[in-house]
Amino acid sequence: MVLSEKQRLFIGLAVPDDVRRQLLMRLDGWRERFAFARWAHPDDWHITLHFIGETDADRIPAIVRALDESAAGARPFDVELRGLGTFGPPARPAVLHVLPAGRLEPLRALHAAPVAARRVLAGPAPGVHVVDVVHEGNAVESREEAAAVVAIVRDQLGRAWLDPSVSDEPRPLTAADVIVVAPYNAQVDLLRRTLDAAGLPETRVGTVDRFQGQEAVIAVVSLTASSADDAPRGIDFVLQRNRINVAISRAQWAAYVVHSPRIADALPYKADGLAQLSAL
Repeated sequence: MVLSEKQRLFIGLAVPDDVRRQLLMRLDGWRERFAFARWAHPDDWHITLHFIGETDADRIPAIVRALDESAAGARPFDVELRGLGTFGPPARPAVLHVLPAGRLEPLRALHAAPVAARRVLAGPAPGVHVVDVVHEGNAVESREEAAAVVAIVRDQLGRAWLDPSVSDEPRPLTAADVIVVAPYNAQVDLLRRTLDAAGLPETRVGTVDRFQGQEAVIAVVSLTASSADDAPRGIDFVLQRNRINVAISRAQWAAYVVHSPRIADALPYKADGLAQLSAL
């Protein structure tokens, strides 16, 4: 057995030259105020995005890819720097940092990328999986899709899940690690009853509005209606790009989109293109 080499990693953003010049103007005052034994060279100043720590070398390419993908979709943004802070004992601090302020969402998005890259679930590939379920005449309820959802949830149970941001050791996946999203309250109620009857009461079920700001290892989306003609609020409601994006982006690892093949006929984009709607 060959043990993977480990490297100690952190991810940072270089400080722009104009900002570095402004910070240099304050450096003499900081030297008088803080008793550092050694000061970092200004060329090494950076905004720390994420301290990863000891990492298997074979995971580094995935982290780099995740950062490249996250950065490719990022637009230029401003970060304000306000106030000072230190790490370590006040009499002998180890690190001096300038505190960021303002709109920090872009920084948080970049921070999340390496975390996601280090997650591992045994079995299904990460991303979006499209599941065809044949049914006819269903509008706001689909027992066929509810049964398929139960089968998907059961298939995930016990799989080894590793999230290094929570623990260094993998754990078995449980029913509570899966959320199920449906467009109609009637289907939500049916899914709840079906999952309970299958012994899976820990799996959360709701419309997309319930899961704003929440995540789960696995997300399952039931589109419910058999066809565009069967959808009572119109096919645009079922297939609204933003709603589907929010639903599948709740997943930390994989999302399953369960739908009738006839629904796919009305998709404004190919069913297998759903993966492009999410940063999974």
